[in-house]
Amino acid sequence: MSSPLVVLIIGGGSNVGAHVAQKLKTEGYRVAIGSRNPDSEALKRQGLLPVSVDGADSKSIKDAFKLVRDHLGEPNVVVYNLGLHIPPKSPNDPLAVSAEDFAKTSNVGGGVLVAAQEALASFRSSKNSNAPKVFISTGNLLPFIKKTVPSFFALDLQKGIMATTMQYANQFYTEEGFRFHYATLVGPDGGIPNLSSDAKEGFFTTGGPAHAEAYWNLISRAEAETWDYRFTYDGKKFG
Repeated sequence: MSSPLVVLIIGGGSNVGAHVAQKLKTEGYRVAIGSRNPDSEALKRQGLLPVSVDGADSKSIKDAFKLVRDHLGEPNVVVYNLGLHIPPKSPNDPLAVSAEDFAKTSNVGGGVLVAAQEALASFRSSKNSNAPKVFISTGNLLPFIKKTVPSFFALDLQKGIMATTMQYANQFYTEEGFRFHYATLVGPDGGIPNLSSDAKEGFFTTGGPAHAEAYWNLISRAEAETWDYRFTYDGKKFG
């Protein structure tokens, strides 16, 4: 008997995390959704497994995987949906970011390595040979933009760590059938999406459903996609 389909979402906010969770639940997945302070009762009422996890803490990430394995089984899909932006005190002075804040943002970036290592172990031990084995890191365009923005210095490095980790993992584990993606919502022109909270189409308005559709496409498609995967407001691949 094959193992159940299980997804662990690290970063269960009301926008991307919540929409991805509901999409995968409707597709037959057992869903664990993690955040530092999950609303356990509300999540349980939705049929989701609440997980307390701090993406900046390696032990916390490992504990989250153990909890999911004990309660739902080995996750065959992992979504690392984290981002921490702490701008420097002066917007035009990138080195004004404190060492403490820099460490916090870097640790969130580094957490993707721990999550990917745990996911790899789960992929290899899963008894469901037909299940997709997919790791998706929610990205942005900062690692690819040539023009630097001082206030995004630490976030740029954080997302750069995520992007590079996905690039290496996707290259070296594809022969085992495992997929690793750095997935980024872009605007119609391929640039930064609209970040206004009241935009007709934008990251904070239509971004949640777009991520859910795009991530399901990455998970369910028969052929692997590139590690750097960009999609638009309709959830379809850009370009």
